[in-house]
Amino acid sequence: MLLTSQHTLIPGAFVLGLALLIYLWALHFTRIQNEKKLALEATTESSRNIATIVATNLEEVLGRSSLYARITSSNAPSPAAKSLHFNPQQVGDSAYLRAAVYDQDGKLVYSSAHQRTETELQPLLDQALRGGQPTDSSQVLIGHPPVDGNGAWRLPILVPLGDERRGYYGAILDLGYILSRYREVELGQGGSIELIHSDGLPLAVLREGALSFDTRLPGSHSTLPGDMDASTFSSGPTDLGYLSSVHSLAHYPIQVAVTQNSAVVLGRLAAQHQAYLVRTLIFSAVVILVILVVVFSLRHQHRLHQAVASSEQEKKKLIDLLEQEKTRALALASHDYLTGIPNRRQFQQLASSELKRARRSRNLYALLFFDLDRFKLVNDNLGHAVGDLLLKAVATRLQAAVRNYDLVARLGGDEFVVLLSEIPSEEFVSQLAANLVRELSQTYVNLDGHNVETSPSVGIALYPRDGQSVDDLLLHADHAMYSAKARGRGVFRFYDASLNASSARRSELASRFKSAMHDNEFCLHFQPKVALDDFAVVGLEALIRWDHPEHGLIFPGDFIPLAEEQNYIIPLGRWVIDAVCRQIAAWHADAVPLVPVAINVSAHQLRDNLLPEDVIASLVRHDVNPAWIEIEITESSLIEDTQLARRNLESLAAIGIKIALDDYGTGFSGLSMLKQLPINAVKVDRSFIRDIRNDTDDAVIVASTISLAHNLGLIVVAEGVESKDQLLHLKAAGCDQVQGFFLQRPVSAQDIAPLLRKRHYTFPSP
Repeated sequence: MLLTSQHTLIPGAFVLGLALLIYLWALHFTRIQNEKKLALEATTESSRNIATIVATNLEEVLGRSSLYARITSSNAPSPAAKSLHFNPQQVGDSAYLRAAVYDQDGKLVYSSAHQRTETELQPLLDQALRGGQPTDSSQVLIGHPPVDGNGAWRLPILVPLGDERRGYYGAILDLGYILSRYREVELGQGGSIELIHSDGLPLAVLREGALSFDTRLPGSHSTLPGDMDASTFSSGPTDLGYLSSVHSLAHYPIQVAVTQNSAVVLGRLAAQHQAYLVRTLIFSAVVILVILVVVFSLRHQHRLHQAVASSEQEKKKLIDLLEQEKTRALALASHDYLTGIPNRRQFQQLASSELKRARRSRNLYALLFFDLDRFKLVNDNLGHAVGDLLLKAVATRLQAAVRNYDLVARLGGDEFVVLLSEIPSEEFVSQLAANLVRELSQTYVNLDGHNVETSPSVGIALYPRDGQSVDDLLLHADHAMYSAKARGRGVFRFYDASLNASSARRSELASRFKSAMHDNEFCLHFQPKVALDDFAVVGLEALIRWDHPEHGLIFPGDFIPLAEEQNYIIPLGRWVIDAVCRQIAAWHADAVPLVPVAINVSAHQLRDNLLPEDVIASLVRHDVNPAWIEIEITESSLIEDTQLARRNLESLAAIGIKIALDDYGTGFSGLSMLKQLPINAVKVDRSFIRDIRNDTDDAVIVASTISLAHNLGLIVVAEGVESKDQLLHLKAAGCDQVQGFFLQRPVSAQDIAPLLRKRHYTFPSP
C-alpha cells in the first residue's frame, strides 16, 4: 500500500506544481492587464477633464466678443469715441490682439491697428456680405488662422451688430495666449491640446508644452466630424496608439481635443511590470525546485522501500516492540512516573532553554522550590499509597494555580519546583507564592479514605539576581526553602533577605489596614501653595499619612496600593474628605484665616456615583463653605468611564467647588479634555520642574503649558519646587502658583496654622 501511495504522489506533485504555476502566471498577466486598463482609463478621464476646462475657458473668451459687439452697436458719437469700451486691448483683455468695426456695407469704420483694411478679417466679412450667415449679434462667425504660417494661433472672428445688420464687429483672437495657460499641464511625450474648427481644419496646437501649428504628428484630429454635440465627449485610442478626448463648444464651431500617448502612459508601468515578471519568475523557479525536490525525495523513498519490502513483514513485530520500548523509555526518562509532570532531568533541559530565552529578552524569571511539611509522617502513618495520592494531588494543584506557560516539575520525593517565566515584578512573585501556599495548604479530601492536612515550605530564587544557571537557582531556592522551614510551616522565603522584609512588611500592613481605619490611625498633613506675584499663601494641599503605632509615619505610596487591592480606597477617600472639612471648621472656630484646601480624589472615587453626595454631606455636617474646598484629579483617572467622571465633576463644580488637574503632562489629556471638563487650574508635574534650568525640553514644555492654560483662562501651579533657581525660572515664565519643599514641607494642621495667620510667605534664602 505504501509503494502504491508513493506512485500516486509523484504525478500528484506534478499536477499540483503545474496548477500552481498556471495560477501564478494567470495572476501575473491579470494584474498587469488590470493595471494597464486602470492607467488608460485614468488617462482618458484626465484628458476629458482638461478638454472640458479648455473648452469652458475658450467659450468664455469667445463670449466676450458678443459683449464687445453689443457695446459697439449702442448709440455713440463715433466708434473711435467708444473704442475705450469695445477695444479689448484698451480694457486689458490680452486674449484679443486687434478689434475692427465695419458698417452694413462692409466698409472699415474703425481699426485698433489703424489699418485701412483688415486682411485677416476680410474672408469672414465677404462671407457675411454674400449672405446665408446668421445676423443675430449673439452668433459669432469663426474663421481660420492665416495659411502663411506667420499668423499662427491668430483666429479671426466676426459678430453682426444688432438684429438689423447695422454692421459688423471683428476681432483677432490670440489662441497662442489662451493655450499658453496650459503649458504646465503634464501630458507626457507626444501629448497635445488641439483647437480644431468644426470643418476639421486645425486652429492651434499645444504639444509637449510648446505651441505648434503643425498638426500632422500622431494624435492629430484634423478629420474630426463638425456636427458633434457640445455636451458629448469622444474618447478612445487613435490608430497610432494615442488616447484622445474631444469636447465641442456649445455655441461656437470649435472643438477641443486633448491627446496623450498611450505608449508613454503604459511605459510608466514598465518598471513595475518588470518587477512583477522577475518576482513571478522567482516564484516559478522556487515552485519548480520544490517539485523536483519532492519528486526526487519520493522516488528515493520508493527505491528504499522496494529494497526493504521483502523483509518488512518479518521485522514489523520487532520494530513495533522497539517503538513501544522507546516511547516508554522516553516517558520514563523525561516525566515523573507518578505525577506525569516533568522530572528532574526534563526540568533541567526545559529550564535551561527558558533561561537562554531570558538572557535574550532580559526579562525577570523566578524559581520556586516546594517541600511538603510532615510528608514523612503521612507515609509512615497512612502508608505509601496515601503518600503517592498526596503527591499526585499536589502536582494537580500546582499545574492549575500557575500560568499555562510556567514550568512545573517534581525533583523527587516531596520536592517540587515551578519556573515562572517573564514575571513583571518581585511583587507579582510574592503574591503568587502566597496564593500557592494557601492553595497547597487546603485539606486533601478522601485520599484512599483519609483527609490529609499538610502545607508547603517554599524557597524563591530570582533570575538573574540570584543566579544565571539552573543549578545556581536550584541551590539558592533550596537554601531559601530551608530558611522558610526554620520559620515554621506554610511560609515562603526569598533568597534575597531584603525581599523577605519587604514582603513581610507588606503582609503586615495589609492585615492591619481595616483596623487602622477603625482605630483612626490616619492623619492629614498640609503643604501650602504660594502665589508668585506677592508670595501670599493662596491654598493648601491635604496629604494623608498613616501614623502606624510601630512603624511610625507611613507615606501614601506604601499603603494606597493596599487600599486599592482590598477595596478600601473609597472609604479612605471619604475619610479624607470628612477630615478636611472637619479641620477647616476647626480653623474657622480658632479664627485662623482660611484658604482653599485641595483634596486628591482617586480614579475609583471619581467613578463612584456617591462622590458628590459624600462631599455635600461633609460640607453640611461641618458647616463649611464649598469655596474652601478644591478637588484634584489626575489625568490617568479620566481614561475609563469619562462620562461618569465628567458628571461627578460637573456636580461638584455646580456647588462652587473648584477642580484642578494634577500631574499635568504625564497622562493622556489634551485640549479637548481641558475644554470639556470644569477645570479651574492645572498642576505641572514635578518631573518637568526638576531639570527646568538645565533641560531645554522641560523648559519648553512648561512654557507651552503655561501659555496654553492662560489662553484657556486656567491657573497654573508648579509642584515639586525644590530650589530657588526653579522658583525664579517659573516666575519669569509666568507661572501663577508654586508648591514644594523649597517653600514648605508638608506638616500637621497645628504646624501650618502660624503660616496661615501670617498669610504672606517670606522669601527663603537658598
